[in-house]
Amino acid sequence: MAWPTPRPRKPFQPTATASAAPQSARKLPRPVYIGGFLLGVATCYGIYTYKATGVGEDVDPSTFDVSCRYNATAGTFDRDVDFTERWTGIVRLRQELVQQARGHVLEAAVGTGRNSAFYDFNRVKSLTLLDQSQEMVEVAKAQWQETNPDEPCRFFTQSALDPLPASLDSEDRGYDTIIATMSLCSTPMPQLFLRNLATGLAPSIPTASTNPTDADPILCPRILLLEHGRSHYSWLNKLLDVTASSHALEHGCWWNRDIGQIARESGLKVLDIRRKHLGTTWQLELELPDEAQGSGRQHWLADTREKIVQSKADFEQKESEIGKQMKEKDEVRRRDADLEKWRREQREKMKKGGN
Repeated sequence: MAWPTPRPRKPFQPTATASAAPQSARKLPRPVYIGGFLLGVATCYGIYTYKATGVGEDVDPSTFDVSCRYNATAGTFDRDVDFTERWTGIVRLRQELVQQARGHVLEAAVGTGRNSAFYDFNRVKSLTLLDQSQEMVEVAKAQWQETNPDEPCRFFTQSALDPLPASLDSEDRGYDTIIATMSLCSTPMPQLFLRNLATGLAPSIPTASTNPTDADPILCPRILLLEHGRSHYSWLNKLLDVTASSHALEHGCWWNRDIGQIARESGLKVLDIRRKHLGTTWQLELELPDEAQGSGRQHWLADTREKIVQSKADFEQKESEIGKQMKEKDEVRRRDADLEKWRREQREKMKKGGN
């Protein structure tokens, strides 16, 4: 096929704007931006995993509670995560999630109160915040006074696996919205964590809408989650798995959990799941299962409470056994160290005696 005849060029005529290249000519193609973003995300994870390695021995997530790490990091937590959360867009996702809150609202595992500035009190009737770390709660209170000094808010220091504080609803129906962000990574029993949150939800009010996502949140109470966990990609999941135990010991966070599987195994109704950042950032919307509505509600609540109490007892027993094993290992290490020290001293004496 013959090439088309090129069009003749016009003679160059300098003008006031001739030296400026067209704006479209200087734009980078979209794949470059996307590739740069993905490279940046991968770099952040690489830095995190590099820092996480070599911290401690492997730990079974089903038999070890690492949430106490937040007591030690409360004072520096915001400074440590703020840059990364802003650069990756997590702060914007927090804002989008929290601004969906309506009616009587509970936020569990509030941490240092990183969501405090985003609540819309034209839509929120009451707000209850809780976390099991007293140090975190103190930071959250200070944050609240700085961002919302004129708005009322209740603070509770307790585990989200314990019976939840009653809502301020005049009819004692429960909470219209329950929020948790970056919480499933730090609880030893994530499925029961979600199920216990659901015990605090008000029952749904039937509507004429056939699409549950179109329902008024006050009529269809929901749990809104922003979490991080496993990726779409096996290579990244392998990286997260390799460093999970050491990262948990240092930061109190199991970052390799399958959030979608946890939500399904909780027994709650999953309305929506969206994922970002190579699939590691999860946005979920949950509501009470059908058996927890209407006449079956009291039976479901009692059954959930019984399961949580039994699971906590089993977990504490396992953790106690692990603690004993770790003490025994520490004692063996101390004896070995003392023996090695004695041997070194004897060798030094022999050398001196020979001289």
